[in-house]
Amino acid sequence: MSPTQVTELANQTAQILDRLTEIIAQKVANQLGQELMRIYEADLESKHLHRSSIKSSQTSTHGSLWSINKLAADSGIQKGTWYKWIAQRRVPAVRLGRTVRIRDEDYRKLIQKSLRPEINPSNRSFE
Repeated sequence: MSPTQVTELANQTAQILDRLTEIIAQKVANQLGQELMRIYEADLESKHLHRSSIKSSQTSTHGSLWSINKLAADSGIQKGTWYKWIAQRRVPAVRLGRTVRIRDEDYRKLIQKSLRPEINPSNRSFE
C-alpha cells in the first residue's frame, strides 16, 4: 500500500468512527432521556398518591383529627410548642393510646383567633 492509500484509509476509518460515535451518543442520549422521563413521571405519581392518601387517611381513619406531626408541618409551628399549648390547655386535645390528636375545628379556631384584624387607614383618626 502506498502512503497515499494509507492516509486515505486512515481518513475513511476516522470518518466512520466519528459517525459511529455520533450514533452511539444519540442513542445513549435518547435512552437516558426516556429513563429520566420515566423516573420523573414515577416521582410525580408517587407524590400525587402520597398527597391523596394523606387527605383520605385523615378524613376516613381519624375523622377530623390532626396529629401533632401534621399540625407542625401544616402550620409551621414546632411540635414542642403544640405540646406546650396542650399542657397549658390553650388547645383542647384528645389522647388516643400514646398519640395526641387535635380536632380540626379547634385548630381552625386557634388560627382564626390568632389572626390580627386588618388595619384600615380610613378608620384612623389623626388628632
